[in-house]
Amino acid sequence: MLMKTVDLIEKWIISAGFAVATLLLFANVVARYLFDSGFTWVLEAVQYLFAWVVLVGAAYGVKEGVHLGIDILVERFSEVNRRRIALFSLFICILFVSIVLWLSIDYTRRIYEWGDLSLDLQIPQWIPYLAIPVGLSLMLLHFIHVGMDIWKGKISSVHKREGMEHLEELEEMYK
Repeated sequence: MLMKTVDLIEKWIISAGFAVATLLLFANVVARYLFDSGFTWVLEAVQYLFAWVVLVGAAYGVKEGVHLGIDILVERFSEVNRRRIALFSLFICILFVSIVLWLSIDYTRRIYEWGDLSLDLQIPQWIPYLAIPVGLSLMLLHFIHVGMDIWKGKISSVHKREGMEHLEELEEMYK
């Protein structure tokens, strides 16, 4: 239930972020060309929206297994060793994301304490920066979930093997 809720929130943030950013940019272009006046705050708002979209989208990419994975050497190992390598690489990913998450929480806290406002939107600066710890927290959650699936033997790698699936389909077709 928790993962379904997280999935829904991630999809909503990604979709709404893209939609609002697109509409804002379109409105700004129309205002500039038709009325010779644009909105000064639109570019800043779009930057912040894209920060949220990219960071939450990267976490969602971990869940879906769409991040790039080069496993040409790993494929030569046995299934057991492939799982070991996948778990080791996942451990490195979790360690890296945990360290950056910790640092981003500290940095966002400092920005909150400073009380700075963004230039054009005049919102507290910590709100856009909150995208970093939120996105990394989601990524860490998904890495842990993928790690449990690898540990249980449900999957054998962090990424999906689309090429292998297509190769197997082709082999079946020509048998």
